[in-house]
Amino acid sequence: MGYQRELKTDWKAKWIWLDEEKAGKNVWICFNKKVNIDIVPDELTARIAAENKYMLYINGECIEREGGLKRGPSPTGCYFDEIDIAKHLTVGDNLISILVWYWGNEASYSSSDAGQGGLLFEAENGELSIISDSSWSVLKHPAFKEDKGKLQPNYRIPESNIYFDARCDIADWNKTDYDFSSWAKATEYAEGCEGCWGELYSRDIPMFKDFGLKDYLNSKEYEGKSFALKKKITLQVPYNAQLTPYLKVEAKGGKKIVITTENTHTGAVHSTYVTKDGIQEFESPAWFNGEMITYEIPSGVKIISLKYRESGYNTEFCGDFNCENAAMNTLWQKSLRTLYVTMRDNFMDCPDRERAQWWGDVTNEMMMTMYSLSLSSHLLYRKGVSTMLAYIDPATKVLQTVVPIKNDYFELPCQQLAGVVGFRTYYMYTGDKEFIKSVYSAAKDYVNLWNIGENGLVEHRSGSWDWQDWGDKIDVIPLENAWYYYALSSVKNMAELLGDKDTASEFDSRIKSLYTAYQTLWDGNGYRSNDNEGYDDRGNAVAVLSGLCPEENYSKIKDILFGTRNSSPYMEYYALESLCRIGEFVLAEKRMCERYGEMIEEDYSTLWENWIKNDGTSNHAWSGGPLVIMSKHIAGIRPLSAGYEKAEIRPQYYLHNKINCTVPTIKGFIKFSYEKQNNNSTINLEYPEGCRITLYVPENAMVTVNGKTFAADKTVYELK
Repeated sequence: MGYQRELKTDWKAKWIWLDEEKAGKNVWICFNKKVNIDIVPDELTARIAAENKYMLYINGECIEREGGLKRGPSPTGCYFDEIDIAKHLTVGDNLISILVWYWGNEASYSSSDAGQGGLLFEAENGELSIISDSSWSVLKHPAFKEDKGKLQPNYRIPESNIYFDARCDIADWNKTDYDFSSWAKATEYAEGCEGCWGELYSRDIPMFKDFGLKDYLNSKEYEGKSFALKKKITLQVPYNAQLTPYLKVEAKGGKKIVITTENTHTGAVHSTYVTKDGIQEFESPAWFNGEMITYEIPSGVKIISLKYRESGYNTEFCGDFNCENAAMNTLWQKSLRTLYVTMRDNFMDCPDRERAQWWGDVTNEMMMTMYSLSLSSHLLYRKGVSTMLAYIDPATKVLQTVVPIKNDYFELPCQQLAGVVGFRTYYMYTGDKEFIKSVYSAAKDYVNLWNIGENGLVEHRSGSWDWQDWGDKIDVIPLENAWYYYALSSVKNMAELLGDKDTASEFDSRIKSLYTAYQTLWDGNGYRSNDNEGYDDRGNAVAVLSGLCPEENYSKIKDILFGTRNSSPYMEYYALESLCRIGEFVLAEKRMCERYGEMIEEDYSTLWENWIKNDGTSNHAWSGGPLVIMSKHIAGIRPLSAGYEKAEIRPQYYLHNKINCTVPTIKGFIKFSYEKQNNNSTINLEYPEGCRITLYVPENAMVTVNGKTFAADKTVYELK
């Protein structure tokens, strides 16, 4: 697998736009181009770049609703899509229509604004050449207006609210019989990689998935209805999803329909539609998320149909876990739903308030994909890593925690150290050595930024935001040193893998020295700094995971790992993981179910940012660590060597009478099931070729492995 993004420099097409003085920001620009074709080719790849998002139509048919990726593969670059358009063309005249939405938000945390809108289109095959230039016709769409209401999106989101006045619409502007001869000709600005749009990189994740228009769970309730007074009605989606709302109504002109979700209050985008006379339909072109979609219907508006279109990252739900504990099953599924709703252009912290790629969140999310989603999900992590590497300042060597970003800067040192550990974790699950080669230098440079003090511990690094976790009672010294030790050990492992013996030796010496110094923080019951009033589960958890806590201390530290509960949902994953690491699976399961109890019981499909409802967002994937705990530790499925060359299946049989788990791996699926009745057990295991399995079984078990059944006569089997 390659990690050098494809940079295309030989463009013939020109960046085009409406005269910038007539365009502005938060605008929708229509482009039309007629093309006469004598012979339709079998294949014609269109390369399309837009600042910022586009919808592509050919001969009136919508080919792509969600074109483009948020800008910022590098501080000065952007992406282009590749779409085969041949099957949509006909002999004779063809109309290519593109609607581009330019945001113009320089303050966002998930896109790096170019400072000007633009479109680049290039499709060539032999004599057929379609390129963007001044021959294209252009018009600023008059129906999209600025929303001047008080309810505005959080400044961190680059998108603006949708405000569409259908009385100003240009109906059928993208249909073949529309006369656009009065439109202006596009202004040419630059060729290819020139101009403010910078270098052009091929899109490195799939095009987004379109699930099609669907009825809400209660759509039928409102069909054919109208109201004497303005009324808010709430339509229900089966789960928290990324979606665009749709309506078909009959009304007089000037009626304002406002569409929001339960997440709008946290700063999400929303849509407003102003009616024209007669029967009409509208689908908002900007996605938001939720499972309760509220339409504010004015008096006199007759509802014909209300629907929604789900969209999202193109991956499949192919992992699973269930046992006889319904609460745990619910928590696993809520973790999955939270993960998926925070995946699109990048892994996000949340899909409403920010849509930003915070690296602590990304590291947890990556781990969750390894137990739940198809391999295409790996591309989103690699895209995030490539972007982070592209934003490194050569002078400082700092890994930024949030990219792409333009007018702000974030280094959260503990999140970055967790991210370095995540590099090693990704390799363990994929066996992708090329990935390690791509991150090694940056990871080594980052851990070398840290200084060791006279006491042998690392000197505190505050970064640009001195943040280790939400919540109070953070004992920074044990936590920061444990993260550093963990990251240092991970980079040493990378050095050994790549044959960098000098670095491995140097880091080994540093690791041994830090290990000795860290033990001065042990007071007989746990690790803590002298000025801390009590113990913190966070630092003690990472001490266990990093190897700083020797096994002889496990019997003491388990009380802190179970009973001290300072962690936010972000760090809770590491607390649970540490209990499993020391073999305290009963305590891990009990802590997990107790801490997540309110979220499990809540009639909502995703997990909260914090433990208290409405304290933050209601969809934060960093909270989804229980998904990993259940599949990796309760079902006991994990790699023993990189890329599942060797794997262990070691379920905690004494916890449950029934366990089913499917894990997607780089080699194929591992499918495991266990059921105990009376004193007898049945086990079914399927695993892919090329994977050697160490399988642990209970007494009195009938075992079926890849279709072959036998009575177990030992507790451990080595399977090839």
